[in-house]
Amino acid sequence: MIINSAAGDKVFVSWSGGKDSYLSLLLARKEGLDITCLLSFVGADGNSRSHGLETGMLERQAELLGIPLETEEVTWESYEKGFELAVDRLKIERGITGGVFGDVNLVEHREWIEKMCQRCGIKFNLPLWLMEERAVSEELIKRGGRAMIVAIRNDLVDESWLGKVMDEAYIDYCVAKGISPCGEGGEAHTLVVDGPFFREPLKIAPGEVERNEKQSRLRVSGI
Repeated sequence: MIINSAAGDKVFVSWSGGKDSYLSLLLARKEGLDITCLLSFVGADGNSRSHGLETGMLERQAELLGIPLETEEVTWESYEKGFELAVDRLKIERGITGGVFGDVNLVEHREWIEKMCQRCGIKFNLPLWLMEERAVSEELIKRGGRAMIVAIRNDLVDESWLGKVMDEAYIDYCVAKGISPCGEGGEAHTLVVDGPFFREPLKIAPGEVERNEKQSRLRVSGI
């Protein structure tokens, strides 16, 4: 765990809508950080760049959590510039001095975060850093978080898991297959639908499964 901010410091949480960003939020709050907003980067299609979730789903999560959602439209090519613009805006409008990120063990991700936060003059916080991969998912479940599996890698995870809430059975399945239970290799992406600080569960309507050579994705919408 890397917490560079002090209790009471104003921070944003980098928000994908999935379990890692949510668990990092829970742990940051435990450390006393002041979560001023969630920050999501979206494409021109209105979907999040990280998990492909509709912005409306992220907005509903934020509403249920009682935390404002900030978004910044980017392409993969303009991601760094978009990050700088978003952080500069949040420094002025919300007084943030740091960001919280849900990365676990991908060194290149941490290096990018360090570089960008240093460039922007803010602290970086990685509450999940170097947690054992099974422990990440188990910690979420232990804390009462519920995360629905909404995307899987076709070569690693059976499509039957789409639409199911990640549980001990899924963790055991991943361990038996020798893949990451918390999806560090892109095995699966999740949508958090309930847990601490949600005033009520997120209600969703599962839609069609979209497939390509690498991934199958369950489209979901709010109800």
